[in-house]
Amino acid sequence: MSYQPQQPQPGGGGTNPYGGAPIPGVPIGLPSGAPPVNRMSHPGYGPPPIAGQPQYAPPQGYGQPQYYPPAGPPPGQYYPPPPGAPPGHGQPSQYYPAPPGAPPSHSPYPAGPPQQSYPPPQNYSAYPPPPGAHQPHYGPQDSLWYLGTPIPDPFAPPGRHMVPGYDATADVEAIRKATKGFGTNDVMLISTLVPLSAMKMEAVAQKFMMMYGKSLVEVLDSETSGHFKKGIHGLASGPLAWDVELIHSAMAGAGTNEQALTELILGRPSAEIRLLVSGYRHKYGRDLVQAVRGDLSGKTERMFTMALTANRPPDSMPVSQEAVTRDVEALYKAGQGKIGTDEMVFCDVLINRSQPHLAAVIEAYGRKYKSLTKVIKSEFSGHMRDGLKHIAEGAKPKRDRGGIWRDAKLIDKAMVGFGTRDDELVWRLVRAHWDLARMAAIRDAYHARTKKTLESRVASETSGSYKKLMVALAKA
Repeated sequence: MSYQPQQPQPGGGGTNPYGGAPIPGVPIGLPSGAPPVNRMSHPGYGPPPIAGQPQYAPPQGYGQPQYYPPAGPPPGQYYPPPPGAPPGHGQPSQYYPAPPGAPPSHSPYPAGPPQQSYPPPQNYSAYPPPPGAHQPHYGPQDSLWYLGTPIPDPFAPPGRHMVPGYDATADVEAIRKATKGFGTNDVMLISTLVPLSAMKMEAVAQKFMMMYGKSLVEVLDSETSGHFKKGIHGLASGPLAWDVELIHSAMAGAGTNEQALTELILGRPSAEIRLLVSGYRHKYGRDLVQAVRGDLSGKTERMFTMALTANRPPDSMPVSQEAVTRDVEALYKAGQGKIGTDEMVFCDVLINRSQPHLAAVIEAYGRKYKSLTKVIKSEFSGHMRDGLKHIAEGAKPKRDRGGIWRDAKLIDKAMVGFGTRDDELVWRLVRAHWDLARMAAIRDAYHARTKKTLESRVASETSGSYKKLMVALAKA
């Protein structure tokens, strides 16, 4: 296929990953006047709750903290890299320390400060980014964070997504060369797309549109096929836009992909859930909560509704040992200590508590009774069991710190047994690769768990260009 270059248009001719015209600075699906999603005026606190969402009231005793999280961010907390670190991908704080004096972040992935057109909420103090932290070109306080990496604001005006010091022209020309004429150079596509951060990927998409008048995603979709196509599509779409598509696909047609919904919705930071809800409405014109309610039923539907509307306390809040003890006893009385199970008590504790609090509950429950994940396995079944176990395994305070061990196990699960669950392998590796240091931790956990390298295992389960792409992601 060949393309004729077009003259760049004023304003950049940028693309919207969801389709449709963006509303500058205001995510569609939020109430008028609401602050931008996932922007923080202080890295220790999440964005103000969306109007109409239920507020979480901390259990009595939170005002009398007796147990404090360890110094530094709690499990899974990410801060931008220190000075001199390579730009692009975000890095988790277990590899890079938090900026001096910064409290632990509210979510596992840090959000940038609020957009300049919005004043910080009352009682929120502005906190300057650490030296060397990646910032978008169009303003030092406009970055969003998702899956551990800065992402472009999908609702910003066209032509605003620039990466300082990065010229997308060479990568755009490499993609054009790989896709023009007869056949496609898959190796060139892989070597060009896999190293790109989410911010650079959007810069490439905008430059591609400016030069050739075509959507990067649409061109790549037309030039690829099979599971290789799915992986390339996920890369070119970027982390947020592809998550929105994955959620929609999980509920499309007959049946529901329950595992996909679990990984995409449960155990996620509130700030990222808000981005998902807003992005879903923008692309599909429907409220995500209503879509989930229409696809699920009973107490499982209630669990997912709680997750989509939760407003968890900030992880910077000191953990009250008194509140932890109450939750431990509440869980025991709702499960082991009675005939039958009160499912909603488990949902309330696992969904509505901060990560440090939940980690303390899991540890205390295990000391007094037995492993909480084992209790969940014995007391629940089906989708609810899998969902609650997914949340608990992402908050374990020891070996599974930050969900690393859990995610390595899920990648392995896609390759265990007869045949490979290719769709699961694709979405897990593409989603994990955006955060380079977290991906490295997953590789280490995989090797510790299986005594095999992740790259060799992936290579043995795949073939062709699909294999080359998956191995490149595993090594990212």
